[in-house]
Amino acid sequence: MTRLDDDARHRALDGSSHGAELSEADATSPQGDGPHATYGWPTRDGAAVAHLDVAAQTRTDGTLRTWHYRADVGSDIAPGDAALPVLPSHDAGALPPQLYRLDASAMQVSDAGHRIPPQAHTFARESFMDEVAAEADQDPVGYRLYHLDPERDAGAREVIRMVAQRAAWGVPERADTISAPAGWQRGRGFAFDGEASVADEGAAPDTWSAWVVDLDVNPQSGEIAIRRVVAGQATGEPGAAPEVGGLPAWQITDAMQRALGMAWNAAPTHDETGSADDGQAALAVALRRALTQASTTPDSADTPLSSLDAERLARSAAPAAAAIANALFDATGVRLRRPPFDPASLRDALRDANVSPENAPANQRRPARWRRWLAGGGIGGVVGGLIGLACAMLPGAPALAPIAAADNTLWSSATLERGRQVALAGDCAVCHTAAGGAVNAGGLALETPFGTVYSTNLTPDAETGIGRWSYAAFARAMREGISRDGAHLYPAFPYTAFAKMSEPDMLALYAYLMSQPAVANTPPKTALPFPLNQRRLVAGWNWLYHDTAEYRPDPAQSTLWNRGRYLVDGAGHCGACHTPRNMLGAEREKLYLRGGEAEGWRAPPLVASPDAPVPWTEAALFDYLRTGFSPEHGVAAGPMAPVVSGLAALPETDVRAIAHYIASLSPQADASQVADLARQRASGVDLATTLGMENGRRTFEAACAVCHTESGGVGHFGVRPLMGLNTSVSQAKPDNLMHVLMNGIDQPATEALGYMPGFRDAFDDRQIAELASYIRARYAPDQPAWRDLDAAAARARTAPSH
Repeated sequence: MTRLDDDARHRALDGSSHGAELSEADATSPQGDGPHATYGWPTRDGAAVAHLDVAAQTRTDGTLRTWHYRADVGSDIAPGDAALPVLPSHDAGALPPQLYRLDASAMQVSDAGHRIPPQAHTFARESFMDEVAAEADQDPVGYRLYHLDPERDAGAREVIRMVAQRAAWGVPERADTISAPAGWQRGRGFAFDGEASVADEGAAPDTWSAWVVDLDVNPQSGEIAIRRVVAGQATGEPGAAPEVGGLPAWQITDAMQRALGMAWNAAPTHDETGSADDGQAALAVALRRALTQASTTPDSADTPLSSLDAERLARSAAPAAAAIANALFDATGVRLRRPPFDPASLRDALRDANVSPENAPANQRRPARWRRWLAGGGIGGVVGGLIGLACAMLPGAPALAPIAAADNTLWSSATLERGRQVALAGDCAVCHTAAGGAVNAGGLALETPFGTVYSTNLTPDAETGIGRWSYAAFARAMREGISRDGAHLYPAFPYTAFAKMSEPDMLALYAYLMSQPAVANTPPKTALPFPLNQRRLVAGWNWLYHDTAEYRPDPAQSTLWNRGRYLVDGAGHCGACHTPRNMLGAEREKLYLRGGEAEGWRAPPLVASPDAPVPWTEAALFDYLRTGFSPEHGVAAGPMAPVVSGLAALPETDVRAIAHYIASLSPQADASQVADLARQRASGVDLATTLGMENGRRTFEAACAVCHTESGGVGHFGVRPLMGLNTSVSQAKPDNLMHVLMNGIDQPATEALGYMPGFRDAFDDRQIAELASYIRARYAPDQPAWRDLDAAAARARTAPSH
């Protein structure tokens, strides 16, 4: 399929914003031998069908040169037949907008009673644009962008790119993608609409909307299953940055119901960060057939929509029918030119067309069957794994061709913001920024049981970073752990988790990283001892332990639960620290989130944690993850502090989803019982039980009590975590408490937490050990005493501070 360079299309028009008008002779005659089609749409009263005729002339490359549109009500022609001549309308309000810029165009509408709704014109225009793009073997989205001016149509182009990139339009389908059910065919379609502003003072701003519909269709029964809809809208003035947003889920289901004649339920997809109500950009929703007729108004609406609001919402949903028709063509190769697309009409159209499924556009883009078989489960998956193992260990993975430079003008602002959020959720800068170094320029030393691994340069520097990496190379590294040059990456880079990210999130992350400042920096080379320095051996590790499949939502769970697990297991890679590993460094699936190690710190269990003095509640988890502090559990420190710092900048709904999912993994604790237990544990045991620990007690009274006891005042450095509720005091090992006593907290997760001084210069190892022993005895009396505290203090003193 050809890709048009839409920014290379600049050509001088004759001063008209939408091209010259056709001559009077051209306005009443067909456009030569160019493309021509007629569409149908029910009138507003449903008593007749509007006939919408489009004809055009194209250039040798398939792009449009002229456009002729005629619409009327009352003729006896059927969609697909030649249209009858009609008289041009003298009512400017009845003329649909001509959004695409051509050399010449003409529009005629015969609709004295205003019976043709605006959606009809949108359906005809967007269906025709899809048809001519397919005939020219050009990408439908790129074809539309080509016919929009980069400067004068900046708002329209922004909403198109926003929606297309949110849907990962144009990204090749992966071999391990779940196929349509047996006997069904899969397709996707795009459509766009807009309303250009007029020069009158006080006129409404430009408005645009775009839709991508992914669906499955059964050619035998005519049934349609809408898998996903991505829809967005924008408003703005010419030359100004548009204000973008999503469409409410109820409006999406309403549009689907009107086009398909059946009711749908919608819920945000697992990789959706918010909703239209939150000011989210393009919104992606997953749809399921509803058992009852869907409402055409929001559940929260107290009063009916005004006529103005109803017209506006109907206009923003106008591209829906065209996107469905275009998706059906993509799946089947058959063009439907009149809604509704009910099973009977669809069966008749497919039967009459007699098109082989293999010739459908979507099937031409998909990986070959043998690649799908090898990537799938069962015997195919085993054989594929063995073949992949052999190929990877013998000749090595192939290098992917470099690019000259990334074209960052392609990305919408919404895509870049989404990528920024993915980078925060994934803690990219935490591991890829060395102390005192530039953000994401690499060089941070990561200590592992197998040796020191240095993080790489993630900035778009052409020589030392990823500036010459294509998206294909980036996605391969993130999903398979293979660099652009074909070298295997060590699993210290958590590609085992990143593989679960959706294609839109992966694309957005790539866009964001490639749009950041390039920093020339060559990190130290990782040099593990033999045989670990033989990177091809990682191929065998991958075959044993790595699953490259994306996250697949659990239909039995809620949207919030699936969103939470997607973040925890995917970009958040929580298991990298909180799941114990085996001797080969792989996460032990049977001990999922049961506690691990990270940079010399103990990562506590997230499932029914025995480390916690009181059980975690969902509310406490949210507070801790959002602010870095829970009164019932303490302050985020060490490697967890920068994680919380990133989470604090994410949408609140994402943090709530993470807390909800993690809380679901443990028995639910009663909030009142937890509060009672917290009050009992807060003050610790009577001082009499700590007899013989006078040195530790005096040190505690002098250095700690002012902030960390109930009687210690308000706390001079921010929040006041009580020792009796601090998880680090109840853990089986003293390492976390030793790190904090030695180094303090000089980089709190959030500013509201304040700072804690370290005592490495005030106390020697023996004094630190006596202090830790006293704290353990008084505030965790139900736990055994720690041993070898002098040695633990010495380790903490020599360990790198975090």
